[in-house]
Amino acid sequence: MRIGVIGLCSFTMNFVNRAVEAGHQVLLSSTRENRQFQDLARKMGENVKLVSRNEAAKASILILFIPREDVGLFLTDLPDMNEKIIIHESNPIFSLECLRPNAKSSSEIIASLLPESHVIRVLNIVNPEVLSMINQKQNGNEIFYTGLDKQAKDKIKVFFKSLNLAGVDFEELYQLPMHSCFMN
Repeated sequence: MRIGVIGLCSFTMNFVNRAVEAGHQVLLSSTRENRQFQDLARKMGENVKLVSRNEAAKASILILFIPREDVGLFLTDLPDMNEKIIIHESNPIFSLECLRPNAKSSSEIIASLLPESHVIRVLNIVNPEVLSMINQKQNGNEIFYTGLDKQAKDKIKVFFKSLNLAGVDFEELYQLPMHSCFMN
């Protein structure tokens, strides 16, 4: 499977490393100058290529890590995004403007810019009490996600499994007994 990545950080690089180990082809595009990542891509092997953002967006699954303020800039004029699955990780905040009341979340902005795509939001920081509610070993490979499209979430869960990650859908977790911990 071809995986596109726009925006490089420790979170996306964890996905890249896992995807390469699983045999996926990874198309990397930095939100900065790509040439500063040429050595990194070369060291990662033949399944990793440094490409333009448009080329990365052609992959089956697209992983995004873009500063909230730049989401519109990096997502305009992409190739056909119809039915693409976009994994969006909580992104950095460089401006207090996005914290104002009624400001749209990054995921809402992405969904409005790419309405034909399926946005899956991943969160990698979860309260330990929540972790204890799921019936599995807590060995650090849990990844929590949410989204509106069930088929896209099912595909992402299989993708996560191929990366040796235990995908946990917040919707399923919320249906467990004692879900009041999400209300606090």
